[in-house]
Amino acid sequence: MPAPSQAAAGTGSGRRAEVRPHPPNARTVPVPPHDDPWSATASSLWTAAGVRRPGAEVRLYCLPFLGGPAAFFLPLVPELPGWVEPYPVELPGHGRRLREPAVRDVAELARRLAEEVDRDAAGRPFAFFGHCGGGLLAFEAIRHLRRRGLGRPVLLGVSATPPPHGWHLLTAELRTRPLHRLVPLFRELAGQRALHASSANAVLKREVSVYLRYRYREEAPLDCPISVFGGREDSIALQEAACTWSELSEGRVRHRVYPGRHFYIDDRWPEVAQSLARDLRGALGPARPA
Repeated sequence: MPAPSQAAAGTGSGRRAEVRPHPPNARTVPVPPHDDPWSATASSLWTAAGVRRPGAEVRLYCLPFLGGPAAFFLPLVPELPGWVEPYPVELPGHGRRLREPAVRDVAELARRLAEEVDRDAAGRPFAFFGHCGGGLLAFEAIRHLRRRGLGRPVLLGVSATPPPHGWHLLTAELRTRPLHRLVPLFRELAGQRALHASSANAVLKREVSVYLRYRYREEAPLDCPISVFGGREDSIALQEAACTWSELSEGRVRHRVYPGRHFYIDDRWPEVAQSLARDLRGALGPARPA
């Protein structure tokens, strides 16, 4: 399997995830069964831990793409080493929380997420990993934690996420496209048909409208390292823009690029997990004695 290019050096047992049938050529997203370990070990409505790892050194909060469920990160869980405890985040109005009102404002969603994470982490080391809009949400949650003087992550990982201070370039392009043209655009970027035609319009109208209203505000750079992952052929998170993530942190920023489009990660979970774990280890320092 080809290795990613780099701009900088450097499961438990239980039932298998249920996969809902999709039309031919559909991209299938695993959905946890109702009695799986995720629901049994969730620390709150926000998080759904794949596997409890009491001896873990760091908790990794994973934020899905626009409209995505926490189950998006199911393939990541078994790929991470035992000292990393993955906590996929279920946002209001998505996945298991579909009946709850969705939060329409990025700043408000980031505030609520940050306060929940601070309570949940309870002083333990933690990190964020977000795909697409999930990376933007993680970035804003970190800034909220800093403004409040709360706990800070050891690392921010972003995948297929345009840099927040360049987000206006993406929203400007989206505004030029009628909504009905956004559905095939997102399907094309995924490389497969990720959304049912019957629900795609509703999902995109709700989600895209949230991010169209996002406005970046100047603040001091973050002080944590950032790991940036992306697909070489991604038409949303362009690689020439991804390099500007280095302007948003005083910590080390690593870039890794893989073959593929916006959902390149579907075929690269093991490599991404390995690189993410390596960067987490670097941020945490040497492993604790057994």
